[in-house]
Amino acid sequence: MSPEFYKVIHLIGLICLFTGIGGFLTYGFDHAPRVKMVGILHGVGLLLLLVSGFGMTAKLGVGFPVWVILKLVLWLVLGALLAFAKKGRLAPRNAVIIALLVGFI
Repeated sequence: MSPEFYKVIHLIGLICLFTGIGGFLTYGFDHAPRVKMVGILHGVGLLLLLVSGFGMTAKLGVGFPVWVILKLVLWLVLGALLAFAKKGRLAPRNAVIIALLVGFI
């Protein structure tokens, strides 16, 4: 597959991820079916980001440099935000602020 294909999948994953985080801020814990859909959207976004990121890294043959490790750490932070917010360790508003800050990096 071409690098452009991986870029498109990567952007779709970003859109899904941040839509899921924004949806959690909107619905919080109020509407159980919608919160479940938000969680699914968040997870699908994370999966698309991971697969397309590693696919592009393999396609370009860059190996495993430091920036790839940093991207994995950011991926883990974005993945854990929703779990921390659901368990009450992090307010949903703060989770979105952290997600936006990490997203700009």
